[in-house]
Amino acid sequence: MKLAISLSIPLAALLLAAPWKMHNPTLSLPALPAQTPATAEASKQAAKIWTDVTTVYKGESFALRFSTPNAPYLGVIAPNGRFFYVVFPKENAEGKLTPLVDSERFTTMNTLNIHTGQIKADPYTYGVYENQPVFTCSGTYTFILGENLHVDDPTLVSSAHIQYVHKPRPATTTASVAMN
Repeated sequence: MKLAISLSIPLAALLLAAPWKMHNPTLSLPALPAQTPATAEASKQAAKIWTDVTTVYKGESFALRFSTPNAPYLGVIAPNGRFFYVVFPKENAEGKLTPLVDSERFTTMNTLNIHTGQIKADPYTYGVYENQPVFTCSGTYTFILGENLHVDDPTLVSSAHIQYVHKPRPATTTASVAMN
């Protein structure tokens, strides 16, 4: 059964990612009304999971935000298709696998801070009973939240996307200007 479920995770990731691949920028689409800060905030509140940042670099942190109460499971799909359980009931843990936060506590949390260099999670791989690093390659990471993450219908889970660059953020330099 675990094999069947592990095969459905990449399929779910594909279903979630398919609309991005189908986007054709050459098509002429009608202009959408600009989102005001008030409507942007309202759409965030309607979402079950979101983040205020779009891109993070190796060793940086970001916050996932939630409209509580949360579903008991949080997972992440890496750009290479690997799935990780981040939050799950601790009584379901095997071996040295542990949730970042137990489901019971997580259901009332409205923020979860994620550090890209430190987070390890259950890789949901047969025979692996120890948490593994999550952020190991550049690309889009999709966090999914739901009552059950093994579903064929992507509308049954909520998702948030973060672009990750697997190298330190480039240093920015500021030019000095002499004022006489």
